[in-house]
Amino acid sequence: MRRKVAGVERLADSVRVDAALEALDPRDRHVLALLLMERLTPLETAGALRMTVRQVEQTFELALSRIAEETGVARSRRTLRRAA
Repeated sequence: MRRKVAGVERLADSVRVDAALEALDPRDRHVLALLLMERLTPLETAGALRMTVRQVEQTFELALSRIAEETGVARSRRTLRRAA
């Protein structure tokens, strides 16, 4: 029975993350996708989206903060840097 509860909890977490991602601006989602899924560097991401590297970094940090806030997960600045 315990296994089913854990599966339900993971599903609830997944729904919260999906909702938080949907709440982001499309540009923010693109930055996250290129950095985290496509594994581009901030410089490559900036070139692909016609942004500065600093804009990419700021967008990434703000998007992660918004997701953490929406999902109820507290993230420190140190954790944000390690994720990048």
